[in-house]
Amino acid sequence: MAVKLFVLDVDGVMTDGGILYTAHGEEQKRFHAHDGLGLKLLGKLGVALAVISGRESAPLVKRLDDLGIYHRRLKCGDKVSALTDICDELDVSFEETAFMGDDLIDLAVMKACGYALAPSNAVFAVKEVADWISVKEGGHGAVREACEHLAEKMGTSLVEVAPSVTKVLVQ
Repeated sequence: MAVKLFVLDVDGVMTDGGILYTAHGEEQKRFHAHDGLGLKLLGKLGVALAVISGRESAPLVKRLDDLGIYHRRLKCGDKVSALTDICDELDVSFEETAFMGDDLIDLAVMKACGYALAPSNAVFAVKEVADWISVKEGGHGAVREACEHLAEKMGTSLVEVAPSVTKVLVQ
């Protein structure tokens, strides 16, 4: 299987789905470091990375910037149209695209892409259409697990590219 693009939802996939606010109303999010390294390693294998989310927040934008994920559609209501735009930008087909989602808003885009993934805490309807379901929950290593799974589907391993990324992470 040739995956050229891996697209993720955020809340419930890259995070545990919780939304925290400070006393001043600022939103906070918690991301898992293992997920971040998995995404960087998958990118080193030549897979483009993108995010499509129904929400936008300063912590999310910061995390995407830190990970080098610049193909993004935030505050997005129509995820299939957003996926179409990203695929057109990158000259990638839906069939060459994997999408990881966890809730009902993700169903249409999961059905449209070539390979649908879900974290173990996804809602039942999403699990029903997923080609693969992680053991771990969103925000707790599910994305890393998905990256490892996609690398294996491509006939390789994240371990093979890990040494080349060490220099990038230390800088």
